[in-house]
Amino acid sequence: MFPTQQERSKRTLCVLGILSLIVYAGMTWLSHAFVFGQGHLERPIGTFVCLYGAAFVLYAVAIRWLQQVDTRQSLLVPIFVFAVLFRALLLFSEPIQEDDFYRYLWDGKVVASGLNPYQFDPLDIQMGVTNKAQLRPYRQITDEDEYFALLLSRVNHPGVPTIYPPVAQAVFALAALIAPGSLLALRLIFFCFELALCAVLVSMLRHFNGSTSGVLVYAWSPLVIKESINSPHYDVVPTFLLVLALSAVLNGRTLLAHISLAGAILGKVFPGLLVPLFLHRTWQRYGFWAAAGGLVLTIVVVIAGYLPFWEAGSALWQGSLTFAGEWQTNSFVFPFLLLLTEGRWLANGIIVACLGGAVLIAVRRNSRGDKEQFLRGCFFVIALLFLLSPVGNPWYFIWLVPFLCIFPRRSWLLLSGLLGLYYLSFYFFYRGELETFRWVVWLEYLPFYGLLMWEWWSKRHRRKGEVTHCGD
Repeated sequence: MFPTQQERSKRTLCVLGILSLIVYAGMTWLSHAFVFGQGHLERPIGTFVCLYGAAFVLYAVAIRWLQQVDTRQSLLVPIFVFAVLFRALLLFSEPIQEDDFYRYLWDGKVVASGLNPYQFDPLDIQMGVTNKAQLRPYRQITDEDEYFALLLSRVNHPGVPTIYPPVAQAVFALAALIAPGSLLALRLIFFCFELALCAVLVSMLRHFNGSTSGVLVYAWSPLVIKESINSPHYDVVPTFLLVLALSAVLNGRTLLAHISLAGAILGKVFPGLLVPLFLHRTWQRYGFWAAAGGLVLTIVVVIAGYLPFWEAGSALWQGSLTFAGEWQTNSFVFPFLLLLTEGRWLANGIIVACLGGAVLIAVRRNSRGDKEQFLRGCFFVIALLFLLSPVGNPWYFIWLVPFLCIFPRRSWLLLSGLLGLYYLSFYFFYRGELETFRWVVWLEYLPFYGLLMWEWWSKRHRRKGEVTHCGD
């Protein structure tokens, strides 16, 4: 008896899953060569990038396979089983070339101890030269536990107060309450948020009568797996809150939508760009007063989130202002803006103007209240922010991957793979050849922009053909 199409699909998916599992096992084994502060020149960065590339190729083949077969019959079981196995392997890996988690663990301990993480930067606490009375509770953490003294000494940008908003602090504190200073506890929390995010994505795919197998785009994404579990970066938490807000909009749950959006803003400030789109959608469906109530609710929730930390005063925003005014890495467009403007804040102003225009375009295009167009508008705004931002860290791309489950654009999927080349910057940095990395950034983005333009041209050409055909 010949196997059915669904059985063949599951077998193919399992083969791709097993091969990917081998790659992630290799990545986990390789990670132990990355020891903090040691052996920089000997680190197998090139080998890691090759493994990341292999994982992406298998991921791309899996997506292509699902697009070619009949996926009306759900393949969720193998998709989720392998998604969990990939992450389970990396739970026990060493972070590869990332150290943001030291700040997470320190902030979590500070908040769990009833202290304000925005009040003093790590360098102030380590030096303890001024404000000795106020610093005493913070110093007590390191005096009583040498492990936290070690964590504090490893926090990057120690002269800058934390940039992570209240929801981030709540998550870090939860990890500290479960297991103080434990990287595994932090990873497990992110793991749970990822599973919850995938569940919401499945619900959204069903809403559009699409194949729920599209969740593979997020669940198997090498970028997501590396940056959420191995690194690990916190972006999965506010991304979950944003996806939950989008799902609530689609299901007409306006109250939940605005509360979740406020939570996403408390997790990372830039989802505030989507507030006009959410308010416009609420106004279309329920009228002016419902939209006004949604705005008030969003503002109240955001203010309530910051209130416990308000005593930090201007220090509450110091880290974010430093980030906006000084940091730049792995960006393709921003260096050209700097060259044209010869001023950081003028370049930032141009970006703000472009984003404001993008929000207006997204609102205008959704004048008929179409659900799919609403999601496309949100994707358009966040995608433009990523491309224009002075900081193009791969983990910021996590925000875009859920949209690709519904709109699997090849150009954006390709970019998620090419962003792995970012890690070559460390290879060149350790050899004093960081200028060489400027050319690697071109390798990341030029193929993406080329494919993006080709997609745009093909779509436009197709539309012209349809119009001509109708005229005939």
